[in-house]
Amino acid sequence: MAVSSLSVIKLPIKDLGKFFLRVIFFPLIAILMFWKVHMASKKEILEDLARFRAHGDVLYKDLYEVSTTALRLMSNFENRLKQSDSEEDKRLLAEMHQFVDMVITATIHSNEYADSLLKDYGQALKKIGNS
Repeated sequence: MAVSSLSVIKLPIKDLGKFFLRVIFFPLIAILMFWKVHMASKKEILEDLARFRAHGDVLYKDLYEVSTTALRLMSNFENRLKQSDSEEDKRLLAEMHQFVDMVITATIHSNEYADSLLKDYGQALKKIGNS
């Protein structure tokens, strides 16, 4: 009786080969396909981030040009307005000083943004590349 209980269903060699192909190669193919999809999405993410960074760099350069031009113009106007003693010119001078403060604040924020891009953006790209 012990011998008959050990007898298992005899599969032809051909069916055994198909079984091993399915058991071994199907998961490998599935993993390979998942990896390809994952890598494609990583590539798309990196391309999107590169476009975002390019637009951010343009914005940063534009803000720099606008702020330096505004400060240069304001300096010329300030020199002319300081020579005048009228109340209207003093009021304009005070408004210009407020505007200059806004330009300087915006310039500081844009520099912080650029520093963050150099540091945080680079780290994010490394993390995406390593994942």
